[in-house]
Amino acid sequence: MGGVPLGRIAGFSVRANWSVFVILLLFTWSLASTLPNAAPGYSIAAYWLAGTCGALVLLSSLLAHELTHAVFARRAGVGVLDVTLWLFGGVTRLAGEASTPKAALRIAASGPLTSMILGVAFATAAYALRVAGGPHIVVGVGWWLAGVNLLLSMFNLLPGAPLDGGRVLKAILWQRCGDPIRAGIGAARAGRVLAVILIGLGLVASLAGAPVGGVWLVLVAWFIYGASLDEEAQLNAQQAIADVCVRDVMTAYPNIAPSDVTIEDFIQRYLLGDRHSAYPVADGHGEIIGLITLAELRRVAPGRRGVTLVRDAATPMPQVVTAEPAEKLTGLLERLRTRGTSRALIFDTGQLVGIVTASDLNRLIDVYQLATNRPLRHSPAR
Repeated sequence: MGGVPLGRIAGFSVRANWSVFVILLLFTWSLASTLPNAAPGYSIAAYWLAGTCGALVLLSSLLAHELTHAVFARRAGVGVLDVTLWLFGGVTRLAGEASTPKAALRIAASGPLTSMILGVAFATAAYALRVAGGPHIVVGVGWWLAGVNLLLSMFNLLPGAPLDGGRVLKAILWQRCGDPIRAGIGAARAGRVLAVILIGLGLVASLAGAPVGGVWLVLVAWFIYGASLDEEAQLNAQQAIADVCVRDVMTAYPNIAPSDVTIEDFIQRYLLGDRHSAYPVADGHGEIIGLITLAELRRVAPGRRGVTLVRDAATPMPQVVTAEPAEKLTGLLERLRTRGTSRALIFDTGQLVGIVTASDLNRLIDVYQLATNRPLRHSPAR
């Protein structure tokens, strides 16, 4: 999804997609335009200042929602890749699945529960401030934050993927049928049904005189529909390759790059005329010490290629994803996703026997499409 890095919070990488600025403006405008009715008598500048502050607090609430997902995922032993705020709220990318339905349920339900608690807290604070005779404009912001958080909580609990309610539904179905993939497919299909209903409600709202809310609801529903399709396609692919082993995908005995030649010599003597984009790197004793890719070669300035050795530009072995030929491909794909790469070296009893690259994974997708006549909407390779 990309975005601007905001740093790390509670150990998690946090980003903000460019679309966050759109919802920041929308939240600010929404609050600034409703405050004059709730708290009359203030200047326009005061309303816009209060709107901006309220919008920033709401974004913080959305971040708290996603970070709660991340914390519960970490407690369940599931890796967290990052947390990103964007147009429709936030996304917490996980590196795998929970090991049990109960853990999956806790991860899914934690976010809406956080929004609900925040909504109650804002409502309590607004009520207490009103009783104490606090500024009406601050009370109005508090009630607005309470209402939006409670609304987001209830909306997120609607039973359809990719909403949190869809994850809750998946956990319940998983508990009943014992198959997380079947449960996920059921939740994804429920998401499409939900999207169609929301599109209908959005069109009705537009015709009834609420065009902004109606169009926004249609946009959200369209996102849910597309995301549920993607999710079902990924689950079908996962189901199709459940019995595929790494040896069935890997390129056996790949060409090896010597560690003690310069980048320039390696390009001239090995790369030119070759079709590969990744090479295991071996030292003078034949031991594999790393992996070199075209991307890493490009990072070496042309003026330094004649003096930089391959081993100095290569990824060292401790940072390279490895696997065994008999291992299930699904396990390797999860590790590749966690490490943010699409390449792995394959070893059998300590000896290099193959490599898995993006080309190998894309070929698997092509074979799947030919065998099933069902295109995949997302590739596991990058």
